[in-house]
Amino acid sequence: MIIKTLCLCEIFFTHISEALSCFCMWEKIWHQFHEFTNIPLPFLLMSCILGLWHWQRLSKPFQVVVIYLIFNFLIEIGARVAGMVYRQNLPLLHLYTFGECLLFSLFYRQILDDSSVFKRYFGWILGAVLTLVALNTLFLQNIFEYNSYAKTLVQVLIILYALDYAFRFSEREDSFSGQRQPLRLFNAAVLIYYCGSLFIFMSSKFDLEMQGAILILWKINAILNLIFQLMVLVALWKSIFSQQKSSSSQASAF
Repeated sequence: MIIKTLCLCEIFFTHISEALSCFCMWEKIWHQFHEFTNIPLPFLLMSCILGLWHWQRLSKPFQVVVIYLIFNFLIEIGARVAGMVYRQNLPLLHLYTFGECLLFSLFYRQILDDSSVFKRYFGWILGAVLTLVALNTLFLQNIFEYNSYAKTLVQVLIILYALDYAFRFSEREDSFSGQRQPLRLFNAAVLIYYCGSLFIFMSSKFDLEMQGAILILWKINAILNLIFQLMVLVALWKSIFSQQKSSSSQASAF
């Protein structure tokens, strides 16, 4: 009788221990979503919902933006959960870098001027950069290392896209004339965030070696990301509802 009682107690406390460990794990995961660096996440989610809800009203470039935002959101959530459960989320960063390069390239391909070198040699440029990103993961910085080389290369490419669009904007006469203001706002958001965070990602490898000596830069990156997400949300809003206003005004004219 005593042995059975002891066995029952042991089973009971084992279940209690497992429940507590599970609770602690989810508490840690939940804590991840209360950190300062996660403030942009709600705005990112709002942009995803807004874009999906009004998908049919979006121009093709902004449909690509919404696909990127959903991809970004899934990677962000996955990275936080993987960081707490597996204590390793760098493979997701490699995946994000590849997707980021592809989706931003597809976006700018639609809005860049036909005379732009990035549009005329789009396939070659994108193919070369994606190949270098893949080679970096295979031979230089594996999926369990921070891919600072590939991340820097992709950011430089996106900045060049945005600068090309900004410099040629006054000369453009394209099919997205009704979307000029939202596109300019989104392009400005890209320039602000990617130019501001370029040095941060370049120096991240040294930050790992210097035991967090430039941790403050990651806080600045979070602020830049917040500004980026707010500007993207406004650009999406303008793209959706300015198009609605223009179509209703054309209908009233007839």
